[in-house]
Parts: sequence; C-alpha cells; structure tokens
Amino acid sequence: MNALPIGPQLVPQLYYWAVFIFCLFLYFNYSESNNCDKLLKKNSMFPALMLTVFLCFYMGLRPVSHTFGDTVNYAYNYKHTFGQALFNIDFEEEWLWDFIMLTCKKSAFTVNMWFLVIEIGYLGFVFFGLRRLLHENPWMAMMFFLSAFSTFSFGTNGIRNGLACSMVIFAFAIAANKNFGQLVIAGVVLVLAFGIHRSTALPIIAFLVASYLIKSPKLAIGFWVASIGLSLVLGSFFTNFFMGLGFDDRMTSYATSMEQHKEQFSQTGFRWDFLLYSAMPVWLTWYVCKKVDGERALYGETQEEIETGVPGAGRIADAHSMRVFYILSTTYMLANSFWVMVNKAAFSNRFAYLSWFLYPVVIAYAVIRLHIWEDQDKKAALILVAHAGFTLGMYLIGKLF
Repeated sequence: MNALPIGPQLVPQLYYWAVFIFCLFLYFNYSESNNCDKLLKKNSMFPALMLTVFLCFYMGLRPVSHTFGDTVNYAYNYKHTFGQALFNIDFEEEWLWDFIMLTCKKSAFTVNMWFLVIEIGYLGFVFFGLRRLLHENPWMAMMFFLSAFSTFSFGTNGIRNGLACSMVIFAFAIAANKNFGQLVIAGVVLVLAFGIHRSTALPIIAFLVASYLIKSPKLAIGFWVASIGLSLVLGSFFTNFFMGLGFDDRMTSYATSMEQHKEQFSQTGFRWDFLLYSAMPVWLTWYVCKKVDGERALYGETQEEIETGVPGAGRIADAHSMRVFYILSTTYMLANSFWVMVNKAAFSNRFAYLSWFLYPVVIAYAVIRLHIWEDQDKKAALILVAHAGFTLGMYLIGKLF
C-alpha cells in the first residue's frame, strides 16, 4: 500500500483546516440553543466512526518525510528490522511494540501498512474510549480530541507514545465503571500500553492515586500550583530525581541533552507558554469545584451528596459522572505536575504529552456531561471552536516562524 499521492507539507494543512471547519459547523449547530438539550440528546456514533476511519487511513498512509519528525526514523528502523528475528517478552523493554513491528514485518507489510496499523490503534482506542465515557455525544467528544494541540503530532511523530497513551484512555474508560471484570480488562490493557511505552507508568500511577487516595481534586489543584514554585526553585533537582527513577531511558537522555540540542528549540528554559496551555483543565476543575461549593452554601447538600459523599452529585451531574470527572481531572493534574517540575529539560513536550493526552478528555467530559452553565450547548460549542482555533493558530504561527 503506497503513501498518499499528495505532498507531505499538504497533509497537516488539510488536517488542521478540516478539523477546524468541522468544529465550526458544530458551533453554528449548537450556538442557537439556550440550554443543554443538544449535548445530552443521544447522537449516532456513525459520523464520528466514519471520520475516525478516514483519518486512520489519511494519517497512516502519510508520506515518509521529515515533515512528520520521527516518521523517518521509525520507517528506517522498520525497513532494517529482520522479519525472522527472535522475539522474547522482556518487561524491561517495550516488548509489545517490538512484537507488533516484527509481526507486520513477517507479514510483508510495507512501511505505510505498518503505520496504518499503528494509526488504527491510535485513533481506534480513543474512539472506543470516548464512546464509552460520553456515549450520548461521541461526535463532539471525538472533535475535542482531534482538535487538541498534540493529537496530529503524536499520530505522525511520537507514534509509540501516542499509541500507548490512547490505550491508557481506553483502559481508564473501562475502569470508570468499577466492575471487577472490567477492572481486570483495564489492567490488562494498561500492561499492554506499558509494553509499548514504559513512560505510561506516570499516568497509570496518577490514575491509581486519583482513584483510591485523593478524594478531592482541590488537593491536586494545590499540588499543581505548588509544582510551579518547586520547578522555579528546584527544577534541576527534580529533573535529576525523576530521570533517576529509570522508567524510561529516553527521558534521561532528553534531560541531559539540552546543550547538545539547543539549536532545535525556538525557546529554552521554563516554558511559560506550555504552562498557560496546560492550565485550562486545571482552571475548569477549579471552576467546577467553586460552583459546587457555592451552590452547597446556598442550598445545602443534596440527598445524593449525602448518600455518596461525592460533591456536586445530584446538582452538577449524577454521582458517577462527578466521580469520573474528578478522577480524570486529578489524574491530569498529577501527571502534568510532573512535567511542570521538569519542563526545563530538552524535549519536555514529550513529558507533557503524558498528561496532555488527557487534556481534551477532561474538557470534553466536563462540558458534555456536567451541567455547569444554563446555556451549556452554546458554551460547549464556543469552547470547542476556541480549542480548535488555538490549535490551528499555533500551526499557522509555526509555519510563519
């Protein structure tokens, strides 16, 4: 199977513009509503599924070009992999990634066919994860993910990290129901994700902490804010400490190679721009907590809050939805705090993706499932188009500079 018959420079342009236009259509469709009826009205999953399938082929069959960063390196490694090589499961290495690559090689898949397999996993796991989390509106949920700042990059550049984190999203969605059998399945998927990229240990640990130890996202908000000060004062200490944990050797090499790769960066040092971008889910979580506290002060606890102990239950959403939102947002903030503390390191965007992959999931879950504003249809659509507009704007700025 050959690559797309279009120039490599055109592939990202068409992607960013097409996704933005889809989001713009959604905005016009929702902007006339003054309530949240459209968000909660059950929609067909067919349009979202068809778009996902199309993008799997579109991104998977991209030309092998330096336009897509590490695509060239992945293609080189694949071409020089021997299909008859012996395979052993080694949990100190990314064994599942090696297994997928060797299986495709033995099946005589071309480089583009192999990329297509990875892309089907990358977008497929996200689609079914969001379908499970937000079954009433998979279309808008998927558009939040596709229009996220890092989605296209980690589907064409950091593809191993992207695939592993998509599997994590799917596992989190399964685990949200707390059914024992589904928890087992989620655990198996997380082990497989770890077998593709060991750095997923960070969001997995953050999810376990958010699920079983931290009951209030306010603690995570405080920790995230504190991590900024810790990074400014003790950034080098935390960089060395986290790199010394050894769950991903690449992180160690990235952290120690700032001088060597300095010319590749438009900006070095503390990334305030990345921090401002990362703050949106934190602000949204704070806003939800503030709204819950304000209404509880005015009207007292709801019966559902008393029975479940979940703030906002029966007021902002049902107890299950509130609990899932708190877990997702807390997981994001804990994982992002790790990046904040090491964000002076080279290639820190790769660390940031260990939380950024949850960025659109947290926002989509809040604006679709929680009742935050009276005119939530309009607000959700406005947030979506602003979200997509930011991504498109950053792409265009990158092309200019």
